[in-house]
Amino acid sequence: MQFEYMPVRMLRAHPRNAKKHSRKQIQKIAQSIQKFGFNSPVLINDENQIIAGHGRPEAAKLLEMETVPTFKLSHLSEAETRAYILADNKLGELGDWDHEQLAIELKELIELDVDIAVTGSRQPRSIWVSKRPAAQRAKKANPKRH
Repeated sequence: MQFEYMPVRMLRAHPRNAKKHSRKQIQKIAQSIQKFGFNSPVLINDENQIIAGHGRPEAAKLLEMETVPTFKLSHLSEAETRAYILADNKLGELGDWDHEQLAIELKELIELDVDIAVTGSRQPRSIWVSKRPAAQRAKKANPKRH
């Protein structure tokens, strides 16, 4: 892998990318970059086609950034590149949230005056999980019938 800052105008979306980003999502990515910095490089092939991170260059354009960090993945074949594009987008969706820990983190961030919108989260009532242990919540939700 080779790390390099590249002009945004030289990067092209991979024609086989099946993941789409809404304007709203691109704006959220831009807000994250503004708040935290450009911490995740765009993964590209030797033709400067984006393999992973398609939304980041679009967000960089909104921020009027001329260059973005990239990693060139020259070691992947075309078939491996196509498979990786799908895997990179799909594998993160397979994980589950620990809703209790998420509620704790969001609550504490709010107490620290952090705008949780930069995390991609909102503050709906449904996110706040009772402080009772999970076993007690499950028992109350599914009481045994005698």
